[in-house]
Amino acid sequence: MKQILFLGLVVLMVSCKQSEAVYDKPYFDFDSLINKQHAALLQAKVTLTKTVTLNAAKEELTFEADSIVLYKELDVFRQLDVINKPGFKNEYKISDGEKDTRSNLTISRYEAVKPTPVPYVTFYYQQDFNRLYKIESVYKEDNALYRTERKLLLEFDDTSGKPLLVRYKLTGVQKMILSDSIAFSVDGSFVPGIF
Repeated sequence: MKQILFLGLVVLMVSCKQSEAVYDKPYFDFDSLINKQHAALLQAKVTLTKTVTLNAAKEELTFEADSIVLYKELDVFRQLDVINKPGFKNEYKISDGEKDTRSNLTISRYEAVKPTPVPYVTFYYQQDFNRLYKIESVYKEDNALYRTERKLLLEFDDTSGKPLLVRYKLTGVQKMILSDSIAFSVDGSFVPGIF
């Protein structure tokens, strides 16, 4: 049993090291987006109101978001950068310029042509792609220890001339080996501080 646990830890450590590799990003640079939002939210001295739901239990917290808090809250969205890994090059079909029927926004959609951890990413923007309003996606993970699927949402406000993250949401289900499925939801809202 100890050997299996040790082997599992080694595999986990190797996979973490591989995720730090530098590579060209043919699609959208999520790392850069998250880094810029992290800096902008710090500068805006935001307060975070976060509602967490696990199965039927619900909790709401409000607190000032420092650098460490922001890093932890936004880190999950860096997983979307997997679409840029060399193994997925040319594996996404991009449709751009579609009008959203529910708003005045334009849609750009990256859709996987074969099974990938990120089946799609949908960007909603106004007039110019630099004026992002919303990003929707799904992240799936399936391995020997657990299976999870997360719907991811980022919403921005660009009244200052640059998109600033105002809301994020994660919803999904996680199934650990030898345990029941857990439904979860995390909904966070950022409010800029008073200068």
